[in-house]
Amino acid sequence: MNMEIRRAEGQPVTTTDRQQAISESLRQIARMSRFADRKKGIRSYHNQVKNDPWIPILFVICFVLPVLAGAIYYGLIASNRYVSEARFAIRPAIGASEKGSSEGGSGSGSTSSVQSQMAAQDTMITREYILSRPMLEILEAQLPLRQWFSSDSIDYFSRFDPEKPIEKFVRYWKRRVDVEVEAGSGIMSVTVAAFDPDHSLAIARAIVKEAERMVNDLSVRSRTEAMAESTRELKLAEERMTKIRLATRDLRHQEGVLDAEKSNIANLKMIAELRSARINLAVQLAIGQRDLGPEARRILDIKQQIKDLDENVARIERQSASQDPEQKRLLSDALTRFETLDSDRKNAEKYYQQVFTAYERSRIIAARQVEFFSPIVEPVKATSSVEPRRMLMITLITAGAALLFAASMFARKTMA
Repeated sequence: MNMEIRRAEGQPVTTTDRQQAISESLRQIARMSRFADRKKGIRSYHNQVKNDPWIPILFVICFVLPVLAGAIYYGLIASNRYVSEARFAIRPAIGASEKGSSEGGSGSGSTSSVQSQMAAQDTMITREYILSRPMLEILEAQLPLRQWFSSDSIDYFSRFDPEKPIEKFVRYWKRRVDVEVEAGSGIMSVTVAAFDPDHSLAIARAIVKEAERMVNDLSVRSRTEAMAESTRELKLAEERMTKIRLATRDLRHQEGVLDAEKSNIANLKMIAELRSARINLAVQLAIGQRDLGPEARRILDIKQQIKDLDENVARIERQSASQDPEQKRLLSDALTRFETLDSDRKNAEKYYQQVFTAYERSRIIAARQVEFFSPIVEPVKATSSVEPRRMLMITLITAGAALLFAASMFARKTMA
């Protein structure tokens, strides 16, 4: 523009004006080229559509029909579903017996860990039980579930055929009941979707009641089994201790002594006293022989006393350690047997005391509940339907149909 004004006024054209004119010309050429390409593409697409009759058919089949079917079903046919929710948890009971038994040290951690594991395991058992056939059969005996889920007011694709077997009903049940467990807290959320708010509320309440009964049965069964096992172990420990005590008594009667170890100690003490007396007599004999003759009465008495002491010491030593096979009361052999039985007796009494302590703890725990079924959110009657989510489902069907049509177009273009 500036270049044309300068020419009209007779002024010389600068280099900047030339560059601007060239840039403007190139932009105009580019715009014209893009417009021509767009028109060419539109003509090419129209020509391709006219030349390929399958494209309209694919559009109808892959996009129009699915969207239309989804809109009709979710907009006009699908029955409203009313959802009732219940939340509860299974918690371990921390009682005075565990606290008292763990004051000394490491018992607290092990007891708490075992109880937490039991609660987590019972939580998963409860989840599986809610979705199981036994739960469904128990609720069927209490509520007309087949009648509720097969009503003529329910759309064909959502209702259940009451003539189908229980296995089919269990699959249908799992589509109407959902159970979720929070990993950190162990809280269970049970949602029941039914086609009437009163029905969903009644089913949710029945599920919670039956789940609580099952959890209590698990607790009672585990406590009963633990108590029975403790009782059996205590009886075995008592029988073992009694058997060893009777064996010790029989050995005492057989050997003719009350305690071989004490008898041996008494013999050793007696031998020491006899030897001490002999030493005193030997000193008196040596002193007396300096003043008296060998035939003196006092000298002869001392010699006789020393001889008697020597015979007594020899006799006691023979009784304590004689290897004569005719000797029936060898205190050395009896001592070995007494020591063995005494060691077994002490071990048996110690083990019995440990088992008795465990038995008392089991008895205390069995007298109360180990786990508690704690309701957190009681089921309430739904005031409006939350399922199906009609707009969401129609939008998802539309998006899926569009992707399906695009994929079919791509496949058609690839094969062409």
